[in-house]
Amino acid sequence: MKLEDHVKRTEELFGIPGQDIHQWLDGFFDTSSFERLLAGQGPADYNPYSHRKFRHCLEGLEEAYEKFEGKYSREEIKNVFETHVKDDYRGYLPKREDFENGTFTEKYHDAAETEDKKILSFQELTDYFQGKSYDYQKEKSEKFFDSFGTRIVLPTILAIILFISYIFFYVVPLFEDNMLSQKKLMVKELTATAASVITHYQELEEKGELTPEEAKQRTIDAIKTMRYDSQNKNYFFIIDMTPKMILHPYRPELTGKDLRDYTDEENKSGKKLFVESVRIVKSDGEGYLRYHWQWKDDPNKSAEKLSYVKGIPQRGWIVGTGIYINDISEEKESLQLHIFQIVGVTVDGLFMLLAYFLLQSKRIENDRKRAEAGLKEVKDRYRALVETSNEGYLLTIDGRIVYSNFKLQQMLGYTAPELHQTDIWNIIFPDMKNNSKLREHLINNVFKNGSDSGEFEAVAADSVGNYLDVIITTSRIFLSEKHGHVISLRPIVRKSDIGIGTATNLPIDYKPIHESLIKKIRESNRIGHVVQNMNKLPAIIREMIDSGARARALRTVIGTTYDEVIVRCIELSIDEIGQPPVAFAFLSLGSNARHEMTMFSDQDNAIIFADTTQTPPDKIRAYFLKLGDRVCSKLNASGYHFCPAGIMALHPKWCLSEKEWHKKLKTIMSASTTDGFRDFNVFFDLKCTYGNKDLANSIHSQIQLLMKQYPLFISYYAKNALIDKSPLNVFGGLKAERQDGAKTLNLKEALRPIELFSRIYALKHGINTANTIKRLNDIRGKEEISEELYKETVYIFNYIWRLRFFNQIFKHTDLHKVDDDLDIEELNNLEAGHLKELIARIYMLRRKISLDFIESLPAQKV
Repeated sequence: MKLEDHVKRTEELFGIPGQDIHQWLDGFFDTSSFERLLAGQGPADYNPYSHRKFRHCLEGLEEAYEKFEGKYSREEIKNVFETHVKDDYRGYLPKREDFENGTFTEKYHDAAETEDKKILSFQELTDYFQGKSYDYQKEKSEKFFDSFGTRIVLPTILAIILFISYIFFYVVPLFEDNMLSQKKLMVKELTATAASVITHYQELEEKGELTPEEAKQRTIDAIKTMRYDSQNKNYFFIIDMTPKMILHPYRPELTGKDLRDYTDEENKSGKKLFVESVRIVKSDGEGYLRYHWQWKDDPNKSAEKLSYVKGIPQRGWIVGTGIYINDISEEKESLQLHIFQIVGVTVDGLFMLLAYFLLQSKRIENDRKRAEAGLKEVKDRYRALVETSNEGYLLTIDGRIVYSNFKLQQMLGYTAPELHQTDIWNIIFPDMKNNSKLREHLINNVFKNGSDSGEFEAVAADSVGNYLDVIITTSRIFLSEKHGHVISLRPIVRKSDIGIGTATNLPIDYKPIHESLIKKIRESNRIGHVVQNMNKLPAIIREMIDSGARARALRTVIGTTYDEVIVRCIELSIDEIGQPPVAFAFLSLGSNARHEMTMFSDQDNAIIFADTTQTPPDKIRAYFLKLGDRVCSKLNASGYHFCPAGIMALHPKWCLSEKEWHKKLKTIMSASTTDGFRDFNVFFDLKCTYGNKDLANSIHSQIQLLMKQYPLFISYYAKNALIDKSPLNVFGGLKAERQDGAKTLNLKEALRPIELFSRIYALKHGINTANTIKRLNDIRGKEEISEELYKETVYIFNYIWRLRFFNQIFKHTDLHKVDDDLDIEELNNLEAGHLKELIARIYMLRRKISLDFIESLPAQKV
């Protein structure tokens, strides 16, 4: 959609154009690099709009709140933001990872729209084989509602239900209310007429023309003869304030009788009618009363009646009359019967029409579904076959590479974009004697769309310069009226090589192997080299496990390797985009900073850069956001996946100047909110992995300065930390949740109390180290905990961390989803008892936090 279309749509939906929000969403791109591109100084495939992924995704909403706070409400910002993004991406609100994994690409609003063609273009073919032309998740979610029948029948049924509901819950009650209102108006006016007769005789008495007794008697006689309705059977009655009956034309036996205990005829409501009449007159002077009464002059029949009573203060009387309202219910039932008849005929006709449409369209719809399912199945089978194969595959169309499978990327150490370069053949197959026939075949047949297929034995060079003996097979294909080849690479395994490099032949000392890996990572001159070297880490970890390495050693190897990968990714990214405009530090956060990662941990990082007045702030921020994007993308390719919560340097929220970080910390520590505590949990555990350490240290200094300004922050922070409940239930057993039919315990949550304890007391004493064990050691040095409690806590931490580590390894080996949930039913009684005892000991840490910070805390909401 064009920008003006976005503005028009949000104005129609929500009454606000939101043009500045739309411009902000589409206007963020790398201007300086774009200008270099126009000047012919940039790469030809440079995409100046790549930074749109920062905002065209769910993670961009928080930034929108900050940008337009005060101008729009949060609801208005959310409506405009989500409508814009969903309109661009087929009703879906992408996450950043959706752009990275190829589910979506950034939209070019200034590009002309083209019509679909029968024959796929080169780009469409490329997208097809990269899995971009079909949204599996959307198909799954729309499986039910995507059928013809439900698209037609369901809305029709809903419309009928809504129509019937409208008639019976709005029209019929409205009809009933109107009839009752007319009855009320009539009985009120009739009562006023009777009251005027009483007033007339009262005036004659006051003038002396009638004695009081004569005036009363004439009044009673006049009222007694007053009748109305078609049969002249409706009457008026008079009572006094006792209440005592003065006049009732049809019930003379009540005259002079005390009516304080009299109830309605059927006693359904239990009302004392005449007592209620006195109450109404005393309260309001006049009013309505509903009850059951004898049906006209038939003592054997009763019906619902509506009366109106009015007080005559001069006489101390109450005059009233009533009308039967049972006819309202009769009219209502008659109306409902007619509506049922009309709706029944309409629905019958409508369903006959729907049945006709269904019968006529079902065959066409089924044929379409079968054809569509067949195409999807063919594609899925092809991709499954290629992706799970032990051979590397390339697909070329019209002499250009459009697809490479993961096995080939892993085999050669190149990324997919690198393998798709036209001149990659000269790099993979160097000019040597063993490759002469293959190179000739590629040039004459593959790149010139020749018709020959072939098989060759050749030598391939990987990204780090190693040579592999391979069998190359090329097969001719014809796809979408275009010529192409499927090219497979299969390594040649020599008998003399079998067994070399297996775990049984690795030396017991893993340290030289790890040092060699670190050296190769440092020497890698491209991300493909880093990825290829990182493939060796699992073998090192496996050897460490086999040799009985402790949890601390495993964490150290994983953490130091991760640090080296970060450093190399930063250096490679700086080589790509140029030197930074100001000093900066790349910060590892959370478990990354604490060196408590497992083999399946994701990224948590941030950037802090120096403040300066020499360069425009937006230009500086654009550079570091681009740097964060490059680094985080490289880390993702290396096996450290994107953080699901978006806590990464590529996000504007986590890429700030020194002053901005200090301001952010002040906001967190002054407000003491739940969201602020969540950010503080991540950010307090930080380590400068690359760059200016003074910038990182300034954050620690700022935290200690703010601690003096807001001394209650640590108490509120500690109180919030204790919200997390113990993993033990009230009976002392392990607290388990049901996951896919199994009782599970989240081991990451079981470690959290120790992490929080060490974080709180590190904050109290100004301890800047991030590692939990080192923090506990420093806390012991401050005499906060005893030597015994320190050793116990370290033992518990190492035990649960190792249990979590192996739980993930076993799930990965068994092809299960890797997570932190331990199936406690798989533990034997001894293991379960030991784990329960260890977790119970964590209570001592929670108790100490409560005694030191919570019990002295003044009553105030966190």
